[in-house]
Amino acid sequence: MIEQSESEKNYLELVKKYELVVQQNRYLEKLIQEEVVKNKQKDTLLIEQSRLAAMGGMVASIGHQWRQPLNNLSLLMHDVREALEFGEIDDQYIDRFTRESMLQINHMSRTINDFRKFYKPNKERLPFSVGDSIEEALSIFSLSLKKHGVKVEFEYRGQQMAYGYPNEYSQVVLNILTNARDAFVQKDSRNRKLSIKIGESTDYVTAEFIDNAGGIEPVLLKKIFDPYFTTRQNGTGLGLYITKLILEKMNGTVTVENTNDGAKFCLSIPKATAAIKQELVSV
Repeated sequence: MIEQSESEKNYLELVKKYELVVQQNRYLEKLIQEEVVKNKQKDTLLIEQSRLAAMGGMVASIGHQWRQPLNNLSLLMHDVREALEFGEIDDQYIDRFTRESMLQINHMSRTINDFRKFYKPNKERLPFSVGDSIEEALSIFSLSLKKHGVKVEFEYRGQQMAYGYPNEYSQVVLNILTNARDAFVQKDSRNRKLSIKIGESTDYVTAEFIDNAGGIEPVLLKKIFDPYFTTRQNGTGLGLYITKLILEKMNGTVTVENTNDGAKFCLSIPKATAAIKQELVSV
C-alpha cells in the first residue's frame, strides 16, 4: 500500500476545509434569504396594520362629512310635508327638491368612493397624478384639520405624473397630514398653517409639506423614521416608518428638515416618464 505524501495530505485537508466553508456559506445564504423574506412579510404586515389603523380615523371622518348632508336631507323632508299642507308642490318644486337632494346624496357617495379607493391597495405600479393623490388624502382628512384650526395652502398646478402605487401614496400623504396635525396639537400652536407644494426634477416628482408647528428637536431628526420611535403620548411610532417603507417600495424617498418656524417633509417619487424608460432599458 502506497502511503500518501505530506503534500497530498495537506491538499486533501485543504479540500475538506474548502468544502466545509462552502457548505457553511450555503447555509448562511439560506438563513439570510429566509430572514429577508421574513422582513418583507413583516414590512407588508406593518403597512397593512397602518392602513387598518388609518381606517379608524377615516370612518370617524366619514361620520363628520355625512352629518351635514344628512341634516340637509332631513330639512328637505320636513319641507316636503309643509309644502304639501300649503299646496306648494308643483313641477318646479319637485325639480328643486330632486336637484338639492341629489347634491347631498352625491356628496355622500363621493365620500364612500374616497374611502374605498384608499382602502383598496394597488397591485401593480402605474402612472398617477401626485396632485390628485394629495387631493384624495385631503378630502378624507380636511375636516380633522379644520377641527384643529389647521389652514391648508395647496399650490396645485399641472399634472405632475409619478410612477408607483397611487393609493399607497395617498396613505403616505395621510400619515404626513396626521403627523402635522398632532404636532400642532401637542405644541398648542397658534395660527396653524400647512403649506403643500409640488415640484419636479428630471427624474423625480417632489411634494413638500411645510408646517409652522415649531419644528423637531435636532437630536430627534435622525430617529424620526425609526420604527416604534415616537414623542407622542399613545403614539405607535409607526406612521413615519411606514411612510419610509412605502416610498422606498416605489423607489422613492422621504426626508425631513427644520425651517425657521416648523418642519418640512419632502416626498420624492420617480416621474412616470423616467421610470417607464428605465424599465424598458432593463428589459
